[in-house]
Amino acid sequence: MFALGLHYLNGWSMAAADGARKERAEWPPHPDRVFMALAAAWFETDENTNEHAKEGDALRWLQTLPPPAIAASEAKDRTLVTSYVPVNDIKRGLDLVPERRPRHPRSFPVAIPRCPVVRLIWQEVELGAHRNALEQLAAKVTHVGHSASFVQAWVEPDCVAAPCWVPTKGIAVQWLRVPSPGRLERLARRYDSISHAEEHAEAELKAMTPPPRKPWPAGFPNAILLAEEMATKRHSLYTDAKAGSDLAAAGLVGSLVDGQGIRAIQALLAKASKNGAPLLVSAHAYEREGVNAIPAALAQLLGQRLGLEFSTAVTQSNVVSHTGADGYGRMARQARFEGDVRQAHEYVMVDDFIGQGGTLANLRGWIEKQGGKVVGAVGLTGKPYSAKLRPSKEQLHELRKKHGANLEKWWKQHFDHAFNCLTQSEARYLARSPDVDTIRARIAEAECKGNRPNHKRSAREQEKHIRGLRAQSPMRPIPDRWQGYSYPEASSSSDVVPHSVFDPRLVVLSLGGKRPPLSATLKLTGALRGLLMRECPQQPPPEWFSGHQRDGKASVAPHMALAPLAFAGSRHADGRIMGLALILPRETKQEAAGRCLESILRDPDTGLPREDFRLFDGDRLDCSVMLETRERPPRNLDPGIWTKASRRWASVTPVALNRHFDGDDYWDRSAESVKDMCEHIDLPRPCEVLLHPVSLVEGVPHAREFPQLVRKRDGGRCRHHHAVVIFGEPVRGPVLIGAGRFRGYGLCRPIDCCDHGGHNDR
Repeated sequence: MFALGLHYLNGWSMAAADGARKERAEWPPHPDRVFMALAAAWFETDENTNEHAKEGDALRWLQTLPPPAIAASEAKDRTLVTSYVPVNDIKRGLDLVPERRPRHPRSFPVAIPRCPVVRLIWQEVELGAHRNALEQLAAKVTHVGHSASFVQAWVEPDCVAAPCWVPTKGIAVQWLRVPSPGRLERLARRYDSISHAEEHAEAELKAMTPPPRKPWPAGFPNAILLAEEMATKRHSLYTDAKAGSDLAAAGLVGSLVDGQGIRAIQALLAKASKNGAPLLVSAHAYEREGVNAIPAALAQLLGQRLGLEFSTAVTQSNVVSHTGADGYGRMARQARFEGDVRQAHEYVMVDDFIGQGGTLANLRGWIEKQGGKVVGAVGLTGKPYSAKLRPSKEQLHELRKKHGANLEKWWKQHFDHAFNCLTQSEARYLARSPDVDTIRARIAEAECKGNRPNHKRSAREQEKHIRGLRAQSPMRPIPDRWQGYSYPEASSSSDVVPHSVFDPRLVVLSLGGKRPPLSATLKLTGALRGLLMRECPQQPPPEWFSGHQRDGKASVAPHMALAPLAFAGSRHADGRIMGLALILPRETKQEAAGRCLESILRDPDTGLPREDFRLFDGDRLDCSVMLETRERPPRNLDPGIWTKASRRWASVTPVALNRHFDGDDYWDRSAESVKDMCEHIDLPRPCEVLLHPVSLVEGVPHAREFPQLVRKRDGGRCRHHHAVVIFGEPVRGPVLIGAGRFRGYGLCRPIDCCDHGGHNDR
């Protein structure tokens, strides 16, 4: 065991959890941010020493370790203040005078922890030979996050601190960025792009040869287009996303990619991929306005929804300025790519717009030249006829028949590939050109223009221009791995306590906007279920998620239940719903739950809970839900309040009877039916069940205020009552009983220990 310790010398941490938005402070510090601080300290030391080499080896070893546990106290965010910072790059006129310099608004989110010491803990790893090098490197770290966020760092070979955040494979309280193998090398390339511009220019000169292309194999699938072209280009976020805004790009693709597109990609993978888990690779395009952020945002979104890895190793290395160019300009100024490719690995290419398809053809050529294999392509939008990348035999025959062998010979000398490496749209465009002389002249004209109209740029000038664009673009490294973290499970004897079929690890969603009363439970859970079913990345949703088998029949096994968490059980309780709980069956694998729910509940770019979920029924229901991640949530949103072991349980929402009883013994038979319901969810048979129209939990409405549950099989209405259920021994929750238990009815609360708090109970 060892730990990497950090002491925030100012007593606070300045770092943004939401990237360029800078509205939320990051806490605890992400392990990847700490790794980048170590890497930055290493980059700034003398390279020609033995110690530098050993420190590099220690960093390469550190990036291969599993995600660490974290010991960090809770923190509160400092009130966000907008500062106005002078602009540095003023070049003319009176703006050079200090009092006349313009100022741009900037925010600096700050987290103020209760204890300024944080430890990243690797519990199953020994330092070994890397101890001295890692200690020397940690001593060089001056800040983590903002340059004003000063820290002292050290290594603890035998750490005794107890972690309060541990990695999880299931549904997490929060996502943190963590390093992965190859991270140091990727950071080094970023560092070199800033500090060694001349080296980059030399590397780009080597890439002035035509980009590689490969002939298209038989049966190569058509590209999948996810949205209509006009809907995309007229979107309010399109311009900013095209110019490099990560936030705008995430919003753009999130609003345009729907379930139908995801299903189309799943069908493509099922048919074209041998292992079903190819890497996603995006065509990072450099435009006049900046780095096009749409392809990377789309690849990240698809990675989250499809459970695929997004590779950032391959990047475009030149500026082509295809936006608004004609077909000759697109063929004359072709995209080049660089970066590491995994040998014998499958790839799916992702781009924002597919016009002639030349960029994807060159991306495929680079990947397959390096030993990878491309199995398909996805575009956010494009021309419908451009989706076909492999040229047909008829199209090639038409091209060769019209222009003869001389054009193909010239083409191979000029671009280093024959016509069978063209795309269908490129071959179609050339076939419609008047003659060979026109094609040569127009391509030569477009090459002379380069990236600026009416301006001829040499290769060295071109690379200088690329470096200028890179210097203007955000240099924030792209995170390539997220890890879920949750609180460690308390060791207890709960395993020997009887429990139901439901998992006590509730997924809690806090409710915003107008909070409805408990009597609106069915409307609220119905709206939430509809939202979850639409957003589920796996279509059709799995049985544990939807409650339906693949053939559409109702599931006979336990499935996900939705339950209201109301302000109840205290003196001032009013029964308003504060949140909702997603309650999973115990048998559901955490990895499966995480794959379905994490991509729904979190923003894939920042790892933060999504804030755009609105529940609306067209009438009185209008509120929003967001994943609850506070370390100390309001009392009624604490899962422990609803799941702790108890002998006595009282209903917060009425128990719907699954059978109809008549006669003088109605109450006795109904009570026995409730006992049967308890056994049906694997609880022991209760000693006693008391039914009443009024709940024993304070703040809960009368049973008659709740609408009756309608049976699906015959349209009949189920009678319901509040209940007190008494067991012979303590049982652990959650306890949901009755016919409507998956829709929020029959939710019970332990009443062995009654609290009569005030304001804090909310």
